[in-house]
Amino acid sequence: MDRMDLISRDLVESLAQATTADEQLAILRSTLHVELVQPDHRFDPEAFYFVIGATSNSLVQTHSPAIVDGQLHFRSCMHDAPMKPLSLDRIQAAIERQRVYCVQQKPVDPAERDQILDVGSFSQLIDAAQRSGLVPGIATIIQVRDCEFRLGRYQQALQLIESQLQGFVGRAAQRTQQLAREDLDIASGRIRMSGRELQIKRQRDRQQTQAVDRARTRFSRVVEGLRTLVKRGL
Repeated sequence: MDRMDLISRDLVESLAQATTADEQLAILRSTLHVELVQPDHRFDPEAFYFVIGATSNSLVQTHSPAIVDGQLHFRSCMHDAPMKPLSLDRIQAAIERQRVYCVQQKPVDPAERDQILDVGSFSQLIDAAQRSGLVPGIATIIQVRDCEFRLGRYQQALQLIESQLQGFVGRAAQRTQQLAREDLDIASGRIRMSGRELQIKRQRDRQQTQAVDRARTRFSRVVEGLRTLVKRGL
């Protein structure tokens, strides 16, 4: 997991301001799952750990590979820099003193999540986006629903949906400008249409505008839900 998917800048700043290990652990537990590392623990690559030291504490991420020549290789999330490798004997001694914690994303509670945003909201967005004709990235929204959202990667899901929304808003604005130009051309006689043709055009434009408005509403629902999930750290 990428560092920014799990460890935010705000979290790092809060840890830096805390003065004790208990305070730092409380901050971590407010948004993440924190568990004592057991003596038989296997250090995976790119995993996160909170280590209580003699003079300072560190939130670290292991390298890939994590273990090289009997040493644990890792980087500091606090300072965004590599740290001196530790021998497995030394890290094992810290584990036995209960000074090493594994830090992971909290398990997703589907019931709690669905009270804020459920899969159905994504399906409604996908349908509305297709009908609007202004969202070429339907596959991306499907991916977010079936991967990022279901796996609880809400920050990444939010970034992807916001990107799709930004493109949609831009294309919707261009459509509005185009319709305004067409109205001017019709009014000035540059575009000649029969009464029947104009009626059909107006009806088609209204239906398309309604589809665009529905897509905008569905986008807003999903974005607001994802922002809430990110804020609550679910």
